[in-house]
Amino acid sequence: MRALVLGTGGMIGDAVARVLTARGIETFGASRAGPLGSYDGWCGVRADRADPKSVRALLDAHAIDVLVDVVAYAPAETARLLTVIDGRVAQYVLISSLDVYRNYGLLHGLETGVPDPGLLDENAPLRSRLFPYRGSTRRPPGDPLAWLDEYDKIPVEDAVCRMANAWTILRLPMVYGPGDRQRRFRWAIEPMLAGAGRIDVAPAWLAWTTTYGFVDNVAAAVALVVGHVQAFGVTFNVVDTPPMSHRLWLDHLRAVTGWRGVLRFNRTALLPVPGVVTTLNLTVPLAVSGQRLVDHLSYVPPMDVPTALARTVAAERFQGL
Repeated sequence: MRALVLGTGGMIGDAVARVLTARGIETFGASRAGPLGSYDGWCGVRADRADPKSVRALLDAHAIDVLVDVVAYAPAETARLLTVIDGRVAQYVLISSLDVYRNYGLLHGLETGVPDPGLLDENAPLRSRLFPYRGSTRRPPGDPLAWLDEYDKIPVEDAVCRMANAWTILRLPMVYGPGDRQRRFRWAIEPMLAGAGRIDVAPAWLAWTTTYGFVDNVAAAVALVVGHVQAFGVTFNVVDTPPMSHRLWLDHLRAVTGWRGVLRFNRTALLPVPGVVTTLNLTVPLAVSGQRLVDHLSYVPPMDVPTALARTVAAERFQGL
C-alpha cells in the first residue's frame, strides 16, 4: 500500500507520515516547500494543494492508494481538489475538527441556546453558523490570517461525503505536543519550569472542560483508518484522553514537572488563547466521545497522559520558553 499525506511540514502531517511509515506503508509527504527525498523514513515530494492537477500528478506518478488530507480548510478549494482526484484513490481520509459541533459555536458566541449535555458523539448537532472565524468584514489579501475567512470543516465534510470513492472523516481535538505552534500548555508549563511560587488563573478557565489530543496518539488514530475497510464511509471523533478540566490538566503537569507552587484564582487573568479568538463562553464544555473509533477499530492510544505531557514539557524546555 502507498499513502500520500497532503500537508506535511507541520506537526500533524509529519507525525502521520512517521506513523504510517513505521507501520510498513510506503509513504509520501507533500507540501509546497517541504524537504524533498527521504525524511524520517518517508519521501518528501512537492505539490500545491491549490493546484489540483499537481496533486493528481503525484497520485499517478507514485501509484497512491490512500490520500490523507491534513490541510483541507477551505470548502471551495477542497471541492476543486475532490473533483480532480475522486475515483483515483482507494480511500480519501479527511482530517476534520471538533469545531464542527454546535457546542463550539456556543463556546465562541456564534450561536444562542443551551449547550448539548454530556459527551458529544459523531451524531451530536453541528454548528448552524458557517465560517466561524469570518468577521463582518474580510481580512485584506495580504493578511497572514486571511485564510481563516474561508475556513470551515462542515461544508468540507459535506463535499467528502458525496465522493464516489471510499472516504473516512476524522474529527480531531486540539492537538498538543512537540511541534505545537500554539503551545497550548505553555500557560502552565512556563511558570512551573521557572519555579514560580504561584500561577494566576481565571477560575472559568480552570473549570472549563474540553478535549485535547497528543500528537502521536492522534497520528496513530489516523494511521489506523488508512486502508481499513471498516473505516470506509465512517466519521470518527479522535479522543485519546477522556475530556477533563484545565484544573485536572494542571494537576497532571504539576506531577510531571514537580512544581510545588500554588494556584491563585484571578478573575482578571488573561485567557491563554490565540489572538483570533475574541470571546469564549467557558460555561460551554467541548467534551467529546471517541467511543466509535474504539468500537469499530479497537483504537488504543500508544501514549498515556504522563508520558505525553513529559514529552511536551521537554519540548517547551528545549524551546527555551
